[in-house]
Amino acid sequence: MQRILVTGGDGLLAYQLKQIAPTGVEFCFTGHAAFDLANPVLMAQRLDEWHPQVVINTAAYNLVDRCEIERDLSWSINATAPQTLAELCAERNIRLVHYSTDYVFDGAKKAPYTEADPAHPLNHYAAGKFAGEQAVLRASPAHLVLRTSWVFDWHPTQTKTFIHTILKSAREGRPMKSATDQASVPTFASDLAQWTLDLVQGGGTGLFHAVNDEGVSRYDWAQGILAAAAEAQLIPAVPAVEPVLSAYFNSTMRRPDYTIMSNEKLSRWLGRPLGSWRPGLKKMLAQMERF
Repeated sequence: MQRILVTGGDGLLAYQLKQIAPTGVEFCFTGHAAFDLANPVLMAQRLDEWHPQVVINTAAYNLVDRCEIERDLSWSINATAPQTLAELCAERNIRLVHYSTDYVFDGAKKAPYTEADPAHPLNHYAAGKFAGEQAVLRASPAHLVLRTSWVFDWHPTQTKTFIHTILKSAREGRPMKSATDQASVPTFASDLAQWTLDLVQGGGTGLFHAVNDEGVSRYDWAQGILAAAAEAQLIPAVPAVEPVLSAYFNSTMRRPDYTIMSNEKLSRWLGRPLGSWRPGLKKMLAQMERF
């Protein structure tokens, strides 16, 4: 039986991996206390105790603005820890799956980014994630890196996502503004989990862009959420959203304005289209309606 160790065991992606866990695979979902990414000795000990064939690293420091402030902490989690884990796995002939981000690009291309396009991080979060993914790829040709973006899905305890915020504002009648000059691809975590397992079981290695179809602006993403929520009767009607530029929000951090990634390579590898995020959004909202 194949054994897969999943870090970040309480997170969104780990939760979805639990939901689709196939027979013939033994999963070990572990949190920070049992598998501290900042503790190489503990990680080595756990790998030697559990003997996984595959490690799926879903843990990351994703508070993008905080990364500019807590630079040492974010770098240790997003760059140093993946490198250490990748090297420990390579020494033990364990395959590592690691996740990176669309933010490694600067947005200048204005056309969907492929895996062959050069990265140019604009902020500390992106720089750390790029350093981490490259270290993973260097450590072993058997390792796998999946770049993704705007990951969403239902989770029993995560209720402060962009989708939750939009719905709360709609229900409370608060005015909403959303940026028209930031574009990426919403990605349904259940889909991402399935692609991950397909790649693991099919022997996928190297770098893939793992996103759904249909890139949108942040403004269009908000409109899509509200339309689907009204259809699901989670809100009484679709409220107005004021289109604004990103500068309105006065962020001190540089953000790329266009990070839509092409999923053509992964689609070819899997032998099927990856599909729109819209069915996933409906599934998430149906879950929210039941809880």
